[in-house]
Amino acid sequence: MKKTGILLFILLVSACGKGKATTAAAPSGSSAVSELDAGTASASDDGAAPMDAREVAQWAAAKEGEPEELMRLADLVTCTGLHERSVQQPELRETALAAAKFCRDFSELPWLAQVGSEGGDVDARAALDAIVDLAARPRRSVDPEDADELHTGCATLLTLARTTDRPRDRRVLAIRALRMLADYGCVKRPDVPTDLDAK
Repeated sequence: MKKTGILLFILLVSACGKGKATTAAAPSGSSAVSELDAGTASASDDGAAPMDAREVAQWAAAKEGEPEELMRLADLVTCTGLHERSVQQPELRETALAAAKFCRDFSELPWLAQVGSEGGDVDARAALDAIVDLAARPRRSVDPEDADELHTGCATLLTLARTTDRPRDRRVLAIRALRMLADYGCVKRPDVPTDLDAK
């Protein structure tokens, strides 16, 4: 009888030990890590990364419109960064458009052309001025990845140039840019309107 009682006692203790081991086996810990990773992934998919101190300082420096500071901003955040920040923080749009003339490629030409066509007067003028400056640079080979953007931007500019009820100053800048961009093959020179003085 005593042996049976001792045996039952040992079995109970053993069972309790196994229960504790099972409970302490922390699948909840790995689950928590997975949830945190998922939350981080969701946050990172929400748009551009938050600004670091260096970028904040450069946006502030470029706000005054000094060419050197605008150039540094364009180099720091790239053309895509200028576009993204201008969408996320509209108060930065004026500075972003001013810095866009220092872009190193045509990756954001569709954005600039759209602002030039549909934006308010101040933004449209800044965007079209940036396009003219980009087009005026010595011709260089275009990254194949930018070819589609170049053609899309030129198509928007051509529509603007041909639409007679659009503001004359916008059409003049669009025509001026298109005459230079024709060298890149995104538009045929004979297709560019000649009924406006775009000199």
